[in-house]
Amino acid sequence: MPRIFPRSLNLALAALLAATALPAQRTPEITPGIRPFVTVDAPVVALTHVRVVDGTGGPAREDQTIVVSGSRIQAIGPSGATVIPAGARVMELRGHTVIPGLVSLHEHTYLGGLRESVPMNASAYLYLAFGVTTAMTAGSQLAEQEVELKRAVDAGEMPGPRLHIAGPYIVAGARRTGAFRGVDSPEEARRFVDEWAGKGATWFKVMSGPRDVLRWTIDAAHARGLRVTGHLCAVTFGEAAELGVDALQHGFITDSEHVPGRQPDVCPRGNQRAQADVDVASPAVQASIRRIAARGTPVVSTLGVYESFIPGRARLDPRVMEMLAPAARAEVEANHAALATSGFVVPERLLTKMMRWERDFVAAGGLLAAGSDPWGTGFLPGFGNLRNYELLVEAGFAPEQAIGILTLNGARVLGEEARIGSIAPGKAADLVVIRGDPVATPSQVYEVTLVFRDGVGYDSARLREFAKGKVGVF
Repeated sequence: MPRIFPRSLNLALAALLAATALPAQRTPEITPGIRPFVTVDAPVVALTHVRVVDGTGGPAREDQTIVVSGSRIQAIGPSGATVIPAGARVMELRGHTVIPGLVSLHEHTYLGGLRESVPMNASAYLYLAFGVTTAMTAGSQLAEQEVELKRAVDAGEMPGPRLHIAGPYIVAGARRTGAFRGVDSPEEARRFVDEWAGKGATWFKVMSGPRDVLRWTIDAAHARGLRVTGHLCAVTFGEAAELGVDALQHGFITDSEHVPGRQPDVCPRGNQRAQADVDVASPAVQASIRRIAARGTPVVSTLGVYESFIPGRARLDPRVMEMLAPAARAEVEANHAALATSGFVVPERLLTKMMRWERDFVAAGGLLAAGSDPWGTGFLPGFGNLRNYELLVEAGFAPEQAIGILTLNGARVLGEEARIGSIAPGKAADLVVIRGDPVATPSQVYEVTLVFRDGVGYDSARLREFAKGKVGVF
């Protein structure tokens, strides 16, 4: 059993901890907008007798106790030896697993692939319900609404993850309004970056286009201490890494370097089908993987969304479908029914090669993070992030390693690993409580019961219930 010591001894222990750990911080204010979803807001909380997967990739630890003080983790250790301060709220959680809050790096607050893109305020609820406490929006068709959503979450008007905004998609050309913004010179890149940095963007997303567009954007963003990610094709991963891109999205499926007949600065016709015939084990591909890893360029895995385009693997999960508004649900069902005859189908062998590429990238020392990329195939926020966990395990990563990809690696890409991404004293109390053992049984990762963000515990079921029937409406 955890040991609860007299108040005098606890005061002495608290003084010792204060001398060696980061100063404790108060939990955020419980505003009327988030109060209906909060079930834990005590100044000190102890989660006892839990299995801990700490995000570092190390083995799961059994029978642990985590002490949360204010917004930070105060202590973690074996339940029989961990001091619980007097007055703490003690939560007995035998049979549960605790992992860090997910740090997800390809998120959207709209649902792509539908006839009309609409903002999804419900996405914030779903992300948090399934443990995503920090999210980077990798470009947006509704960027102004995304900025407003971030403002509302930050102000406590509604629950959700911390949002890092990437603004509209950047492409080549003369477009100056809408979801896809053209950049045709270094000066235009600076104007765009200045405009959106002023609105709160800290990342910028380049959608294909020639090397000049990527180079101009990187130069403009880096001059302000901001970062650039890319969904590339005309530019290879190796070229982008040399230019200094800060993260590559999607992995092997968007790297055109090894497609036969490829021309510089041109995305090969039928690139994804051509990728399915590339040998990932070939010396050329393996050498490219080593170069990208050596350069230190991170890659964001999005296996789950591409699986949703594979006939035979794509599925419409009833738990997902009940989240959709009626009109959005009808479109998703139609998209699924048409999948076998659609022009955008991912061969299953390509998914297998994507998995192999990511495994080899990590083995070469590369930094792999993950994101969901919600889409109108029924691939939704939160659900999709956890599906990525199952697929990373299927790809050959150990469960603890897969959790590290979803958590601490994402924090490293953001440059926030000192504050979030793993379970350690002094770090932000971003914690996901899961009923069961997702290490032994990966499918149990969906059994999220409680999510802490900055020490405030949100009820997953309440968040999901609020979002039900609202995804696809504003």
